[in-house]
Amino acid sequence: MNTFQDNVTTALDTLTAGLRPFVFSQLRSVHSENWLVEARKSFSNDRSHSELDEDIEKWDAHALLTVMWDQWNSVFRRNLNLFERSLVAELRAFRNRWAHQGEFNFDDTYRLLDSVQRLLSKVHAANVGLISELKFELLREEFGEAINSAAREADNNRERWVIAFVYLVCGFVFVWLLPMTFGELLGELVWGPTVAIAIGFGYLIYQRIKFRPIQVGPHECRRCRRIIYGTTCPYCASAPVFDSTEFRMSNSEGDSEEVERPRVPR
Repeated sequence: MNTFQDNVTTALDTLTAGLRPFVFSQLRSVHSENWLVEARKSFSNDRSHSELDEDIEKWDAHALLTVMWDQWNSVFRRNLNLFERSLVAELRAFRNRWAHQGEFNFDDTYRLLDSVQRLLSKVHAANVGLISELKFELLREEFGEAINSAAREADNNRERWVIAFVYLVCGFVFVWLLPMTFGELLGELVWGPTVAIAIGFGYLIYQRIKFRPIQVGPHECRRCRRIIYGTTCPYCASAPVFDSTEFRMSNSEGDSEEVERPRVPR
């Protein structure tokens, strides 16, 4: 089972591969043979990308998203709208967090996958189907166990009520038959055993229908793979939530915080 970080890495790799043909075709259609020169102007303050490779297949996610953001008005707004522009800004923020070894929880990961899928669908990328598969797997891993637990709890509830009903019928039969069978023989003494049997069956019925909390023993968390003893993992619960202030709506601000890591997706 992949971790959230693995899903983010795969999503950025898929985004990079899907955007390369679109970015190249759009730059060539506007700037013609000067497309590389114009693209390099987007990195005047970024030494790591100031000399973009002539082969766009070597561009990473940071290069592609930065060029799209910086040259939006001159190149990309012709085929994309403001919604896609917001997706580019959001994906830049996610990519920066990933490059800085930031943590991702379920909400962050699903939002990233959804944004990647929307952007790749808009540019008609051939690999957008992979993101759909990742979203499905993520949802199944996140909610599959909860759904199975709910189904098991429903089955247990039905079973408890069925057994309680059986106890009720059996108790009624014993309480009804005992005085009729031994009433003449024992007289008033028969009511002692009758009441005792009624109390016993009542206790059994109560034990069956009363609420019992879920008992969980030591097991492995399906996300972080650590051993936990409850239904909630204390290690995963401490993961940060998505911070909208990470959006970089200014190119100069985004470039000033870029720190390249060896594992930039290709």
